[in-house]
Amino acid sequence: MKVGLIYPRYNWVEYNGLYEPLGVLYLASALREAGHEPDFLDYTFCDELGDLDRSLTDKGLLGIAVSSAALLDKAADVCAHIRSVAPDAPVVMGGAFPSIEPEMVLRRTGADYVLVGEAEGSMCDLADVLQRGEDPAGIPNLGWLSEDGIHLNARRPVVADLDEIAHPARDMIDYDRYEASGFFEYSMVTTRGCPFKCIYCKPCTDRVFGGDIRYRSAADVLAEIRGLAELRDNVSPRIFFQDDTITMHPTSWFEELRDGFRELGLSPVWHCNSRVDTVTEDKIGMMAESGCHCISFGVESGSQRILDFYRKGTTIRQAEQAFDWCHSLGVEATANLMIGFPLETNEDLQATYDHLKRIRPDDIIVYFSTAIPGQYMYDWARENGYLKEDQTGELMDPTNNRAREVTNMRLPYMTEGDVANWKHRIERYRSFRKMTDFHNIHEWALELVRHPGRAARKAGKVLKGLSGRPD
Repeated sequence: MKVGLIYPRYNWVEYNGLYEPLGVLYLASALREAGHEPDFLDYTFCDELGDLDRSLTDKGLLGIAVSSAALLDKAADVCAHIRSVAPDAPVVMGGAFPSIEPEMVLRRTGADYVLVGEAEGSMCDLADVLQRGEDPAGIPNLGWLSEDGIHLNARRPVVADLDEIAHPARDMIDYDRYEASGFFEYSMVTTRGCPFKCIYCKPCTDRVFGGDIRYRSAADVLAEIRGLAELRDNVSPRIFFQDDTITMHPTSWFEELRDGFRELGLSPVWHCNSRVDTVTEDKIGMMAESGCHCISFGVESGSQRILDFYRKGTTIRQAEQAFDWCHSLGVEATANLMIGFPLETNEDLQATYDHLKRIRPDDIIVYFSTAIPGQYMYDWARENGYLKEDQTGELMDPTNNRAREVTNMRLPYMTEGDVANWKHRIERYRSFRKMTDFHNIHEWALELVRHPGRAARKAGKVLKGLSGRPD
């Protein structure tokens, strides 16, 4: 069967940079292995909704990926359009947000079905059943609306060994076009799931991945990177490992990664996300030897009171230690912050600012706290009257809120203007660090020679931070 896999990133600004939709590419590989013919319909670069119409009319099934609450409105617009072009093709919604709020997605988009959780197997089952003209009602992970509300089938067990899952079908991506639009590093994941309890992630991650955490072997990751290098003319790729916490892998895993790169004759440069309580000096050292140039830590706050309310499970001292190790080993350390939480006060934000001056991050990214359906934080904000009445898709996008300096929650102790002023103060400190730290200056000078456009954009960001203008 011909299956259209649609990413509805239409007329949308990616404030955190442009990345390929890995979930769609994993589905494409699974469908290929099952004997189907997937086609990737990427609305990222479309000027009009009708630009891809010629690719819709011959499909027996259309799948739309909704990776976040913020993209739900776009998914609804794209779904309505493709219904007018290919009215006979069943439409199924899948991805992170349908796994969290399946009924909301079905009612908002008008799709025929929704797939929750990891959908490689169920998507193939759905294509098989529809190709045979049979009723798909018994497929695991499948949901649909009936007169009584949503009907949601039981989930199939998740794949325990992630090495069994086919690598994403990267050949379907027009990487040249992505690179022309600012893309400069390839995304990859080495784990699925998260064992921690933070209220701004849970239980979302459990509804998507089934709870706890599963791993890929270093050998399987190396095989994917080798394939990526071959696809891109054997150039060592620049990689962003998008795992929530790649440092759940032991130090020996990174040692195997380092040795594998040497055997393959590759020298990838990569960065990742991490938690300050999952690293050691030895682990960071081995990560650096395997090509890690930057670790983005979820610092969130410099107030232990706020961290504890977030159920973060980390301490101020652990953050100080992790950043000290990175500085001593020459690995850039980024501090990701969330400010503007309803219980925050000026004292809490002063503590965050003082904390930053102690840990001396190489970079700082300041988000406005955002309550998203499926989070414990969203439920708490709704139950306590902190949610704003107008909950648009844009207001549920943390990167958009960072750029616009707004939040979707009411703030009893500060105004949004107060929070924005703290953000500007933090970003001025960030820019000061960028302009006075020798390592940062050296790295920027090298980038100016190799990638002048990228270096110019970074310089502009630093100047914005100094001026106090929104980033």
